[in-house]
Amino acid sequence: MSQSLKMKRRDFLTAASASVGLGATIIPGSALGLDGTPPPSERISMGLIGCGSHGAGWNLDRIFNNKDQQVLAVCDVDSKHMNHAKERVEQHYSRTLKSRYRCRTTGDFRELINQKDIDAVCVVTPDHWHTIPALMALKAGKHVISEKPMTLTVEEGRILSDAAKASGKVFQTASENLSVENYARMVELVQAGVLGKIKNIKILLPPGNRMGNKGNFQEMAPPQELNYEMWQGQAPLAPYCPARVHYNWRWNLAYSGGVLTDWIHHLLALAMLATGTEGTGPVEAEGKGEFPDRSSVWNAAPTYNLKYKFANGMTMSIWDDVPGLKFEGTDGWLLCRGWRGPLKPSDPELLKTELPKDKRLKRIRTDGQGGEHMDFTDAIKEGRQAYWPAEIGHRVITVAHIGNIAMSLNRKLQWDPAKEKFVNDPEADALLSREQREPWAIKNVDSWMNIG
Repeated sequence: MSQSLKMKRRDFLTAASASVGLGATIIPGSALGLDGTPPPSERISMGLIGCGSHGAGWNLDRIFNNKDQQVLAVCDVDSKHMNHAKERVEQHYSRTLKSRYRCRTTGDFRELINQKDIDAVCVVTPDHWHTIPALMALKAGKHVISEKPMTLTVEEGRILSDAAKASGKVFQTASENLSVENYARMVELVQAGVLGKIKNIKILLPPGNRMGNKGNFQEMAPPQELNYEMWQGQAPLAPYCPARVHYNWRWNLAYSGGVLTDWIHHLLALAMLATGTEGTGPVEAEGKGEFPDRSSVWNAAPTYNLKYKFANGMTMSIWDDVPGLKFEGTDGWLLCRGWRGPLKPSDPELLKTELPKDKRLKRIRTDGQGGEHMDFTDAIKEGRQAYWPAEIGHRVITVAHIGNIAMSLNRKLQWDPAKEKFVNDPEADALLSREQREPWAIKNVDSWMNIG
């Protein structure tokens, strides 16, 4: 265990004593690691950045179920979200550690990252806020687990992946997909060549803008609990309306790439890992998307149909439907239709294939309930990469980014995955990055270190 993960037992006892007031204090065994819970010196202290439904819900639940993690602080620009997360953290650890627990709060991610006793951060913000806190955390020497999609642009992805590699810290692009048994089984069967050479991949994702026109688009003053200027971050300033923010930001191209970028990591990461393309990408992209007027609050494409080609001749199609993944090979096909749906093979015997131990994927768990967090903490303790490191997260979301660009320009594009540039196409290249509104720009991250 590295020194950065250690908390002095005397400091922990002092903190525990302070939490219950002055006088003699009995420290419960659960707080000292005497009941099977790892002792304080072996727990990875976490800071949660982003306390919306997925942060204070899914991710906190996964962290609570992982005894190797302990949340020290939470952060959100919406004080209601932040206080809800704080309450959940305090209730959980007061109950499980059997002593009064206090969780720190801040509305500024920079203050959280600069806290020296935090070993790792979990970034669960809107997409346009994924890169900057993750980058700052890596530069501050902290491990990072960040929600997919990893970045808003291709340029951000290259910067963040390079920073993760240079830092020597663990980076996990959060998706539970490899802890879903059917998906793990698909990957290992394809990797083992059971389907022969893969000729085509079909990926189905949900349609976007699923609320139709039911959002509240009335412009108004932002609620008092929301720091709306900071919420907008690097994006251009825009009038506040409820349909622009919490959850609905997915449908606006200033903050996300629509449902295409929101969902693609879940299934495309599996496809690329299975076919050995997770370190590269396609060489061609084309597609059609039904974009609303760009001045609309919801202006991302709710429907889409994309086609890609890889250097080895393999093709891939992505369109909106129910979630699904199909591999088509020279010796058969394998399909999973519906999120976490059952496997359907061209020949039932395919699923009976017994693979040698060295051909089987390691299962962190098989129920899809938090494998990404368990793998993240195991990787920290074991000094290895997580199962979806930054480079893979970047390569996967790049496929969606160039797909959105192809749909936006309405033409086939040639892509160089080594140079991460389009081939002789400056118009398309110009869309690989965006101007970032001050002060929320990558160039300012270094100046924020050690503040607070």
